Order: sequence, then structure tokens, then C-alpha cells
Amino acid sequence: MKTSSFTALLAGSVFLLAAEAAQAQLSDLFKMLAPTSAGVIRQADTAASGPGAAGPAALAAPGQAPAMRGKKSAAEIAAELAPDRQCQKVQEKFDISEKLMDYGGTEASLRLQALVDSDFKYSDLSDDDRRMLRYLAQTTVWVPASVEQRLGSLADELSGRPPELKDLQRLALDELQQQSQKFRQLTQDFPGEVGIRVNPELADGAFAKFGGRIQISTSMLNLMSENTLGAEFVLAHEMAHIYKRHALKHLQFSLLSSKDGWELGKKLLARAQRGASFDPLRDGMFAAFTIPQLLSYVRGMQLHFNGEQELEADACAAQWLRLAAVDPSSAWDSFRSAFATGGYDAEHPATEERAKNFARRLVFEPTAAGPKSAEGDKGKTGKAGRTGKAVAASPADAKAQSEGKKAGR
Repeated sequence: MKTSSFTALLAGSVFLLAAEAAQAQLSDLFKMLAPTSAGVIRQADTAASGPGAAGPAALAAPGQAPAMRGKKSAAEIAAELAPDRQCQKVQEKFDISEKLMDYGGTEASLRLQALVDSDFKYSDLSDDDRRMLRYLAQTTVWVPASVEQRLGSLADELSGRPPELKDLQRLALDELQQQSQKFRQLTQDFPGEVGIRVNPELADGAFAKFGGRIQISTSMLNLMSENTLGAEFVLAHEMAHIYKRHALKHLQFSLLSSKDGWELGKKLLARAQRGASFDPLRDGMFAAFTIPQLLSYVRGMQLHFNGEQELEADACAAQWLRLAAVDPSSAWDSFRSAFATGGYDAEHPATEERAKNFARRLVFEPTAAGPKSAEGDKGKTGKAGRTGKAVAASPADAKAQSEGKKAGR
């Protein structure tokens, strides 16, 4: 009996230790599901609203959202949602709780918590709810980075097996990858790595995908190998889509603005509200069910960037080309003559509209020595940039150039 009791006690101890070790491993794993900078609703915020304040906000009837009082005015919110045609806005961060407080104070935080933790249907959402959700979809990033990488891997899987490339094509692809690293280093907050892949399923064009992926067609690769300047513009443009998180914003907005995506969007928002906190049951369910559901949803989704996002990408492309001592005007001309035709052009706004938007970014072009020497030539005529022409730089634009470089933009 004593031996049996000792054996049972030993077995029980081993089981407990194994369970604790497994939970510790799960904790480490699921902490990766949310960036550490994510915020949660703070107890002090809830307490500050006074006794009973959580009741009306959390239990408001379907279609009746509580009044929201935030730090930002309606004009400030509208400006934040406006297109970034100058590539000046700071990259969005994973700060959903801070954004909620800015948007509508404690009431907004409690309202979102009520929406995601209850059986609210998409049809139950009020106009105020929809406005708040649109704000969250377009001004924050709440799909975890680890999940975005899974989405990027899915994009690679859906593109099929890469084709066999000829020597010149392989060389052109290597040069594009090297150039992408140069563009990436021009910003301090570029999200992750960039991977360029030839997609045999594409008839034409180049497209930015989730997780820093850029897919190009074989015909586009051939064009890029023959037109270096135009290729640099196309690459900078597609990288700008990644930098501005356009694919994620499209996904987030799709989830929160459709009946089919609403239930899945609620689960992602609930995970985002918990921030870096770990809940074994909830996070286990999230990994086992929500992520596969999201992958399935993306499989059936047609990724599409709207016209304003395309113009935003053009603006960032012009800025990066300029910082890289590449003449944006010559790169744009090369792009228009060699690339702005066929299916790729059809996916973008009218070329003339893009030309007007792009021209606003061409006030200043770099000198041969690069952006630093150009900063010292305020108001003077600089030497020609790479394959470029001399252009007078205004003091205001030179100052913006200097500030943009310091900010990593």
C-alpha cells in the first residue's frame, strides 16, 4: 500500500509538472498572437466613469449605441481618415484601446466590448457603431503579425509552384530583391521583410500581398529586366502598399462591413482588446478555430486596393525614389511608356489622374550625391540625380525632405 500510494503521488506530481510546463509553452506561443504594444481597457478608465456607467454603455439595445465623447473632434477624425496623398502619416500601430479612447472615450471602449462579447448581429449595428468600426479598420492594425505571416504563406501557396526562370530572369529577380532592401531601409518602421515571387497564375502585373509578399507575372519580370527605372517605380509602389498596410486594412474593413465577415471580425477584435494578456482557453480556441476560419475567409476574398490607396502608394514611391537618389520624374516616364498598359494599368486609377498626383511630389529631385547634399542646397539648383535633370528645390520642400528622412519616412 505504501509503495502504491508513493507511486500514485509521484505520478500525480509528474502530471502537474507536465501540465505546468505545457501551459508555459502555450503561454509563450500565444503571446505571439498579439504585439506587446497592444493596450487593454484599463480598470482606471472604467472606474472613472462612475458607478453604473458601464451598464448603459455595455447593455445598450441593438441599434442604439451610447453617446461617445473622445479626445478627438469630428474634424480630427475626418482628417485621420482622409487619404495620405503626401505619404506623411505615421504608420498605424497596434493600439486599439488607445484609438478607442481617442475616438469616443470610455463609452467607445465599453461599446466595442459589448459588441464583441455578446450575440450582436451585423444587422444590429447602429450607424454610430459602423462609423466606429470603420475608424478601427482604417486607422489601426489589429490582425496579429504572426497571423499576417500565415496569410502571406497562404498567398504563396495559392500562387502555385514558381516557374523555372532563365538566367536573365533570375538575375533580374535578384536585383529586385536587393533593391527592395534599399527601399526598406529608407524607413525606420517598415513592417517586416519583403519577399518577391513570380506567380505563374498571373497574366500580367505586380501585386502586393499579405505578410510583405510581392507577386509579379513572368511578363512583368521581363519588362522589369529591360526597364530599370520603370522597374524601380513599380517596386517602390508595391512596397508602399505593404508599408501602408493596405492589404490588412482591406481585410479588416471587409470583416467589419459585411454579414459574412462580422462574426469572424468580432473574434479578432476580442483578441485585440485583450492585448498581450494570455488566457489559455480563449487563446487556445483562437488558434484552433479562428485562425483557420480567417485563412478560409481570405481564400475566398478578392484582394483589391481602392483608387485612393493607389495614389497613396504613388506618393510614397516618389518619396522613396527621391531618398534613394533616383530621379522620380524619369522613373515615372519610364513606367508610363513601358508598364502603364494592359491588365496592370487597368487595376489602377486613370494614368492622367496618377500623373497629376505624382507631379505634386516632383517639386524636388535629389542631387547625384544623394538626399543629404540636396538638403544643403535649399532654394538652389541641384545637379542631376541618377538619369535625372536639374530641378530647383524650394526651401519648404527641402525642409520637408530633411524632416522626412529623420522620421524614417
